[in-house]
Amino acid sequence: MDRREFVKRVGLGLAAGWTMGRLAWPFAAQAAEPEVRLALLADAHLKDGNDRRPEALALARAVAEIGKLSPPPELVLFAGDLAHRGRPDALDLGRELLADLPAPVLAVCGEGDHGPRGNSAWVRRWGPPWFSRVFSGFHLLGLDTALSPAVGGPVFELGAVQRRWLARELAILSPDTPLVILSHAPLARLFHPWQQWTGDALEVARLLRRFSQVVCLHGHVHGAGIRGQGSGAGYLETKPLNYLRTADLSLLSQNPEPKTQNHVSLPATSWPRPLAVMGTPATPRPGLGPGGCGWALATLSPTSRHFQPYLWQA
Repeated sequence: MDRREFVKRVGLGLAAGWTMGRLAWPFAAQAAEPEVRLALLADAHLKDGNDRRPEALALARAVAEIGKLSPPPELVLFAGDLAHRGRPDALDLGRELLADLPAPVLAVCGEGDHGPRGNSAWVRRWGPPWFSRVFSGFHLLGLDTALSPAVGGPVFELGAVQRRWLARELAILSPDTPLVILSHAPLARLFHPWQQWTGDALEVARLLRRFSQVVCLHGHVHGAGIRGQGSGAGYLETKPLNYLRTADLSLLSQNPEPKTQNHVSLPATSWPRPLAVMGTPATPRPGLGPGGCGWALATLSPTSRHFQPYLWQA
């Protein structure tokens, strides 16, 4: 039995043996046809190429569970941090595990995917760090939120070059085009001490404000769904509808119709974090799950959105 087959079988066994929590999370009314099903993954934090580490087994479990969906998803989105410290063998193991998914995969880079030579190892395996695709009537945009030094500590940002690219991509689209935006860090300013903060989030919001249907999916915070108050927002495992009504009021002021946009935090497969307002955990590292970890499924149509996290309880 080769390594890929071994990990696949372990993942299937875990999927069958562990209790899987399901929480229906409606964004709007019942979906209308046509619709697209997107499986959503984030934050595997593979340390190296060892397929028996807890992080690798957890990612294999998520892949196995997605593989059992009926009907299967049309596309899988991965929101960054496939690796923990950018090791090429970790990225290779991640690609090997994700190859068992029942649908094509689009992925964006996280800070954990950058190695000593920047994102060159990622680009060789996954292509350019940002992308623009048309899929089943939706326009998919993958953004690279790179970690940059700043006063008060590092923050994420797209940077001027990527913002100009994004502006050009959006300029040719109708305001009625439904957008799905994938990034690693949240395109908002949530909690600076934990680097849940994108410095040029306001500039991105200005580019998006003319569009009536926008869903922003992100990883990094290791929890499903977010909420908050002002610019010091944390995240919560429930109530995603609160995001643009309560989190980062400065962003809301840039969009006259905030209800048309939704920012959704994806669960990690590696380890969960507590709410940021609870303080920094003593050992914020992979391997502390699997309770609270998992993956998610989004069902989107031109008129409605439904987000369902699959969270592991044990």
